[in-house]
Amino acid sequence: MLNAMRKNAGSWIIKVLLFVIVLAFVFMGAGSFSAKRASKVATVNGDTITSNQYQQAYYNVLENLRAQFGNRLDDDMIKMFNVKQQAIDGLINTTLLRQAAQKNGLRVPDAELAEAITRIPAFQNNGAFDKQRYKILLGQNRLTPESFETMQKESILMDRLRSLVTKNAKVSDLEIREWYNWENTSVDIAYAAFNPETVKDVEITDQMLDEYYTTHKEKYKTQPQIQARYVKFDPESYRMDAVITDEEIQQYFTEQPDEFILPETVSARHILFKVAKDADDKTVEDARLRAENVMEKAKSGKEDFAELAKTYSEGPSKDTGGQLGAFKKEAMVKPFSDMAFSMVADDISAPVRTQFGWHIIKVEAHNQASTMSLEEASPQITEKLTDRKTKNIAYDAALSLYDITFDGEEFVKNAKDSGLELVTTEFFPIKKGPKGIGNASAFADTAFKLPMMELSDITEIGESYYLTQVINKKPETIPEFNAVKEEVIKDTKRAQQRIATEEAAKKFLEKSKAAGSITAAAEEDTSITIKTTGQMSRNGAVPGIGNDKRLMAAAFKLTESNKLPENVVEAETGLYVIELRKRKLPLAQGLSIAKDDIYDRILSKKQSALYSSWVTNLRDNSDITISEEFINN
Repeated sequence: MLNAMRKNAGSWIIKVLLFVIVLAFVFMGAGSFSAKRASKVATVNGDTITSNQYQQAYYNVLENLRAQFGNRLDDDMIKMFNVKQQAIDGLINTTLLRQAAQKNGLRVPDAELAEAITRIPAFQNNGAFDKQRYKILLGQNRLTPESFETMQKESILMDRLRSLVTKNAKVSDLEIREWYNWENTSVDIAYAAFNPETVKDVEITDQMLDEYYTTHKEKYKTQPQIQARYVKFDPESYRMDAVITDEEIQQYFTEQPDEFILPETVSARHILFKVAKDADDKTVEDARLRAENVMEKAKSGKEDFAELAKTYSEGPSKDTGGQLGAFKKEAMVKPFSDMAFSMVADDISAPVRTQFGWHIIKVEAHNQASTMSLEEASPQITEKLTDRKTKNIAYDAALSLYDITFDGEEFVKNAKDSGLELVTTEFFPIKKGPKGIGNASAFADTAFKLPMMELSDITEIGESYYLTQVINKKPETIPEFNAVKEEVIKDTKRAQQRIATEEAAKKFLEKSKAAGSITAAAEEDTSITIKTTGQMSRNGAVPGIGNDKRLMAAAFKLTESNKLPENVVEAETGLYVIELRKRKLPLAQGLSIAKDDIYDRILSKKQSALYSSWVTNLRDNSDITISEEFINN
């Protein structure tokens, strides 16, 4: 069956869907484990990891990070995430797991593998495996059927191995109850907030400024900046050169028939009488009678339906006379669509009940499914082909300049000789990019990777192509004190305000401990206001304050025997002295509802910990050698 799938594959692309599939196998690489001829990076119990495998794994990790961080991913982040180590560790673990699967006699028959692949939604059309879609989807992602099948087989093996390792994980009723209580307990606290910004009388001396600047110099370090020049190839500039022939229009119309199918639609107005989902029978019936009354007015022909909608409708389309425009059947809730699509133009329906209430529908047009003629489709085909052709012309123009520019010094001359505008930027940092470019950060990302005076590859940014050259660089520097004096003054003031606020909060906490509560301590200091939160759950926001995980965590550490914290709470939203007023356990009845979900979460957590521990132990007891050349590279 696999051979048949390979022979019969090829169609249009759903690249994004396949990316999701491929991403799951970050460390496995495309067709990775057959490249025996490549140089050795490591050995795992005698099995070789090649440089080709490592390069593919490194690329996959990098692409995963790019998908998460986009243009924010820079060299510093790559170092921080230690991509090199991630890639080699992933390959070592994958090799160990494959060896363990073989040792335990685990295998995946071809028939089972084929069935698993045919169930992947990316390869299906209308719920069935599409042979024509299979190979091209893989090809667009630099995969062959053989390499993808290897990845799929290993994925199935890994799932089977994980199940074998974690099958003894158990969850007790006590664990479920403790999790339920922990997750659903609520607390009510009283608190006094201390805001540094309210401290006004702060003395700032020259010595303070000097000390702050000396200690925090790195804070004022400027970003590296570069100056670049570029030629932009905007497809719109070549629009007059893009000639679309009748033959091209005909060919596109013939090859893309699905684009010109017009689905069945209905154009309608409606009048809505709102009814809540949980309304009682009397409320539902009262609304239905009101709807019937208005329906009779509409059917009499004496009053305009649109005017009736403006008068009686309770829906958002009231002001436009209930106008819904043209819609496909799946665009509306089922009872509404079923009625509307059973009607003809000028029909007015009886009241129809949906989750929103009662509707009276008037169909203004019922458009049957049809296919556009070549004449009707020509304008949109022309527009699409013109867009495509202008991009090709723009790219070809960029390629022409690129091909004749063998040296960075030739860029200016060749651009001028070709009649192209050469733009020189101001100095700019990587996080901002230069002015006048739509996606400046993407331009900066490209430019900062270039050596001085080297011409970039053709880069697509937004809808245009660019050739770029860096002509000047400014390294990061720590400015002299006078250059950042105003900023240092502000920062020093904030630091002194913080110190004063911390001292005030500490003194108040000590008073509270002596007095037995923050309320009693506040009676001696009228400048301090005590507020309460009411009962709040662990995963919610703090009433009156907002989302503050540190404050929430501190509140749930308080107990009946220790109602005050040991120290002032340094939270995300400020400094606080807090006190427990009441801790409330959840209702026991709720456990029966949440039990299955909690069981699944605890089991998953235990299985992950068990599997991770098993892999660590497997690695510790294996013979793993990483080549010196790789380590030192």
